[in-house]
Amino acid sequence: MKYTLFAIAFSALLFSCGNKEDNGVSAYKGLDKQKQEQKDLDSIGKEAQQTFDDFKLALSMKDTTTTNFIVKQMYDIPNATQKEHIWIRDVYSDNDQLKGIVDNVPQYTKLIKHNDTIVIDPTKLSDWMYYKGDKMIGGFTIKYMRNKMTDAQKKEFDKQYKVKFED
Repeated sequence: MKYTLFAIAFSALLFSCGNKEDNGVSAYKGLDKQKQEQKDLDSIGKEAQQTFDDFKLALSMKDTTTTNFIVKQMYDIPNATQKEHIWIRDVYSDNDQLKGIVDNVPQYTKLIKHNDTIVIDPTKLSDWMYYKGDKMIGGFTIKYMRNKMTDAQKKEFDKQYKVKFED
């Protein structure tokens, strides 16, 4: 009887150790996926910076069919290497500077607050977008995240935001 209980306990211990290894592998896969996503988003940020002249040109044209000029800007997080990405809405040109209004509540940075008017720093840009009619131009991070959705989620997202995406 003692040996049976010992064998059961030992088997349970081995089984639980096996699960920990599987969890460890899953955790590593999750970490690898997170690192890859960060690389993708960094690359997207570089693309946004490289194409920012397209955004500025569209803004300067004052075309009545283009609306919702928005940029995403990076802010330092205290005691961290990561950045917080904040959407800035209602972008407009004021002499040689672009300005806009902080559109979301910052979670980590204390440099800005929701609804502050800020000067946009093109070197800290991580995305930009505007609408041409009902089509989104730019919005690289939004398109990236949308591409990870199921077809049903995409349909609901498109319906909610009333914007057309190219698949």
